[in-house]
Amino acid sequence: MDAIATALEYASKGIGPLEIKVSGLGAFPNMMNPRVLWVGIGGNDALKRLSANIEDGLYALGFEREGRPFTPHLTLCRVKSSNDGRALGKTAAEANISIDKNFTASAFHLIKSVLNPRGAEYTDIKTIGLQQP
Repeated sequence: MDAIATALEYASKGIGPLEIKVSGLGAFPNMMNPRVLWVGIGGNDALKRLSANIEDGLYALGFEREGRPFTPHLTLCRVKSSNDGRALGKTAAEANISIDKNFTASAFHLIKSVLNPRGAEYTDIKTIGLQQP
């Protein structure tokens, strides 16, 4: 865990606080049968650079590279059952929710996630600050 935290700190060097634009509502794999409901994060070169730096740092530690393209998003919820997912997707699509918000991220967190029958349990391991370059 210490090596991962060090790699994350190194990956964040020179990035600085991130201006984040949140917009749009979507789902993985799709709104008709969502397993994850999310809001999108608009194009942000610094965030893409941070993601690439993190992937490079973790690859150097022996982790496999992600095969999918980077899709920045904020997860709102995970769906356990297909019936719940279809109902949620239908409700979200019918609600025609408009999301358009901006904020500044000055840090990110290394978080331990443990899945259990009651849901996920999260533990904050390390906070990595995004300082001005």
